[in-house]
Amino acid sequence: MREEINNLKNEAVAQIMEAATSQEIENLKIVYLGRNGKLNSLIKNLKDVTPEDRKNIGMLINSCKETITTLLSDKRFSLVKSLTEKRDFFDLSVPGQNPKTGTLHPLTTVLAKVKEVFGQLGYQIADGPEIETDHYNFEALNITKDHPARDTQQTFWVDTAGSKLTPGEIIMRTQTSAMQGRVMEKIKPPFKVLVPGKCFRYEQVDASHGFEFWQVEGFVVDENIRLTDLFGTIDFVLKEIFGPEAQTKFATTNFPFVEPGVDTYLKCTICGGKGCSFCKNTGWSEIMPAGMIHPNVLKMAGIDTKKWNGFAFAIGLSRIVNLKYHIHDLRVLTNPDLRILRQFK
Repeated sequence: MREEINNLKNEAVAQIMEAATSQEIENLKIVYLGRNGKLNSLIKNLKDVTPEDRKNIGMLINSCKETITTLLSDKRFSLVKSLTEKRDFFDLSVPGQNPKTGTLHPLTTVLAKVKEVFGQLGYQIADGPEIETDHYNFEALNITKDHPARDTQQTFWVDTAGSKLTPGEIIMRTQTSAMQGRVMEKIKPPFKVLVPGKCFRYEQVDASHGFEFWQVEGFVVDENIRLTDLFGTIDFVLKEIFGPEAQTKFATTNFPFVEPGVDTYLKCTICGGKGCSFCKNTGWSEIMPAGMIHPNVLKMAGIDTKKWNGFAFAIGLSRIVNLKYHIHDLRVLTNPDLRILRQFK
C-alpha cells in the first residue's frame, strides 16, 4: 500500500504542476481531496492493513494529503500572481468598488416620521382601498350626489360597463377621508385613527399639484373634543416634523364633512416666507385641511352625536416632503432620475 500512496502522490504532483487555470486546480482538489476522492479511497482501505502497519500507513497518507494540499495552494497563488502581473485578469493593488446600495424614497422617510409622531399620541394605523365606492368617498362624508363640493374634486370614474356594478359607483378615491365611514362602522369610539394612502384627482399638474398624490387622513372620536384639541395636535405634529421654529396659521373654510372647517398653513420653508412658485408667492403653503367632524358623518356611521364628537384632518404628505427637503417642484418626487433620489440618504 506504501507504493500505491507514493504513486498517488507523484501523480497528483505532476498534474498540479501542469495545471494552467484556477478551474483546473479546483477540479484536482475534488479528484484527490474530495469526499469521494482518491485519498479518501485509500483511507477506507486502512481496515485491510495489519494492525502493526496501520499507524505507519496512516502517517504516510496524512503526509501525502499535506503535500497535495500545500501544492494546490501554492499553485493557485502562483496562477493569480501571474495573471495579476500580466494585467490579463485583475490587479490586486487596485482598490475595490463599493457596491451600490439603495436608499429610502423621501416620501417613505417622511411617512415613517409621521406615523412615529402620531404613534406617540396613541393613533392606530388603518389602510383602505384606492379603488373606492362613491358612497364612502362622498356620501358617507356628507357630500350628496348634487353637492357642489364634488366639483372641486375632479374624479376619475372607473368604467364598469359589462359588469353588475352600478354605473358611476366605482371611482379612484379622491381623498383618504373615505376611510372615515369604513372605520366608524366597524369600531366603537373612542378611537384615534391615521390613514396614509395614495389619492387621485384630475388636476392640472404644476409645481404644487398632481393627479396622483399622497395624503394622510387622521380623525379622532371621543367625548368632549374641542377645536383647541385639533389646533394643539396639528401644532405639535408640525413642530415634531419641521422643528420648533415651524410657524403655522389657520383660516376658516368650508368642507361638507366638518363643521367648523379650517385650513392649516405652514410658513413656506422653501422661500422662508418671501414667496415662490411653490407657495404661489404668498409665503404660506396650505398643507392640512381640517375641522370638527360634521354630526351627519357620525350619524351615518351609527355614532351617537349626543355623547361623541371629534375632529379630522388630511395631511398633504407630498407637500410635507417638498417643504421638509426644500424641493421646489412636486413633480421631482415622481421623477425616476436616480441622481435626484441619491440626495436623500
